[in-house]
Parts: sequence; structure tokens; C-alpha cells
Amino acid sequence: MERERRQQQWFAIALMIAGLLGAIGGVVAGNILFPFVGAVVATLSLFWLYRILSEQPIAVLRRWLREEPERFAWVYTTHTERMPFGFKTQSQGTLYLVEPDGKTHSYSLEPKDLKLVGKTLNRVLPHAEFGYTEERDLRYRGEVTRVKGRGEGDLFF
Repeated sequence: MERERRQQQWFAIALMIAGLLGAIGGVVAGNILFPFVGAVVATLSLFWLYRILSEQPIAVLRRWLREEPERFAWVYTTHTERMPFGFKTQSQGTLYLVEPDGKTHSYSLEPKDLKLVGKTLNRVLPHAEFGYTEERDLRYRGEVTRVKGRGEGDLFF
């Protein structure tokens, strides 16, 4: 989450600088449209940067886990490997926290951290169900998401 947040911050800053340079370039070139568009882009990217900096998603998740552990009814993980032409190029883990009403929160993790996070959440959320099954998928989300090429045991902690 922090990595994605940092990437968004850098992109918002780059977009703001590009908008300012476009506005300055339009003034120098004597064009009326470029300064207006550049100012709008810079203003919107500044607003986006403010929102990114003001929101603290990790703090919200920690508060939920500490103060409202019953908020999550089902927890499972997936491990995805990308292997074009048979060569492993990328490996990614995803943690899913599902609320009783079916709302899902997903977080990218390093695959090596999935087991540790799963065991920790098992202690923090003793009432929650852990591991993926089609029955739980149907119960909480109302649909079954089939994962091809995997056995049911591959999706457990």
C-alpha cells in the first residue's frame, strides 16, 4: 500500500510540474489556451496530491483491526506468478479481507510475507474464516471466482 501511495505522490508531483511548465510555455509562446489548460492540470494535480497526503490507509486498517476486528468475516490470500515462455518474471501476493456484507479489501504483499501475515491475522481475527473455498465465495460475494490451474489447498495460508 505504501509503495502504491508513493508512486501516486510522485506521479501527482510530475503532473503538477508538467502543468506549470505548460502554463509557462503557453505564456512565453503567446498562446491563450496553454496557460489555462496548464493551470487547470496543475491545480487538479495539487488537489490530488493533497488527498493522497491527507489519507492514511494503513492507519485506517490498523484502527479497524484494533478497534473493530469483527468487521472482517473472511480472510484469504492468493499467490500469482507470471511466467511468460516458462520463465518466472514476477511473483505477487494478495491479501483479501472480506466484510460480512461482501465488501472486499485487497492488499498487495510480497509472497514471502503471506504466511506470516496470515498467521498474525489468525490471532487478531479469531472469529473470521480463513482460506478460500467456493462456498465462502458464494456466501460472502454471491458469486464464485474460479482460479484455474490451482488446487484448493494452494489458496490457504
